[in-house]
Amino acid sequence: MRVRVLWSALFVAAHGGCGGTGAGTAEPSPEAPTPERPAETGEDADGAADAATIAVPRGVRLTPAQEAVARGLVAENRGDHAGAAAAFEEAARLDATYGEAFIALGLARRRLGLLDGAVEALERAAELLPDRADVHSTIGAVLYDRQEWDRAAAALRRAADMDVEDVAALERLGMIHRRRQRFAEAVATYEEALRRRPEDPGLLNNLGVALRKMRRYDEAVAAHQRAIRAEPGNAVHHFNLAVAFRGQGQAVLAIAEYRRAVRIDPNLAEAYKDLGLLLADRGEEADAIEALRRYLDLVGPQGEGAEQVRRMLSELED
Repeated sequence: MRVRVLWSALFVAAHGGCGGTGAGTAEPSPEAPTPERPAETGEDADGAADAATIAVPRGVRLTPAQEAVARGLVAENRGDHAGAAAAFEEAARLDATYGEAFIALGLARRRLGLLDGAVEALERAAELLPDRADVHSTIGAVLYDRQEWDRAAAALRRAADMDVEDVAALERLGMIHRRRQRFAEAVATYEEALRRRPEDPGLLNNLGVALRKMRRYDEAVAAHQRAIRAEPGNAVHHFNLAVAFRGQGQAVLAIAEYRRAVRIDPNLAEAYKDLGLLLADRGEEADAIEALRRYLDLVGPQGEGAEQVRRMLSELED
């Protein structure tokens, strides 16, 4: 008599994952890579603006500093970020009280990956324009890029408090809480953002992930279902709903959502792996093998978990 193997549990054990969730399932995989908004939409995604705005200098008689900013904006539109930064630096030298020049310089430096200089310029802009919430939000975004979580969180919180319509700052603040494993704070932050922008699919997706990390699976499922209603064609929402269903021990529902996810995005590798493991758990070996082979095709021989998946395929095909 052949012994049935719970492949999903073996895979998690091989990767040092969390323990069982009950209902005969292993702790689900991490969520699929999500475009991290604001940027994208996103994963994490993914959308909301994350940059301060710059007033375009207008008029017949511009100051030399304004002329330099205007030249920098033309260079930006051409994709010449280095030329733009040089023009904005000139403007800041010409007029050390011209807040817009420092905003433009900070943004240009960020595009060039010069994050220290970007923060320096944007903090000067915040001194000159203390009531500009978008400047504080952008400072928080750059500090987020630098993974300076405490300073980023303070700047983002200030921006969100100054501007009751700023959702991007709250969304990024929630991401910081998630990265720091402060999931209750992440949930509270995403809920605050949703009060400002109800039914935003990216916020709902992020809320669902944070709830799942707290093992509040029923609420996570509800959040992901709302995200899907708002944006049914997003494969990541279906993937994360499947992961939440796994947390509930609802393998059949999880399988259906993984299949929806890969129909929408045939290159979503993590979905094929989870799908294959669940199908193997249920004894549906032919479909499991097909899904796991597709995972290996997508991640390549050195991809995460590839060696373990190859061993499982060897066992399933034996």
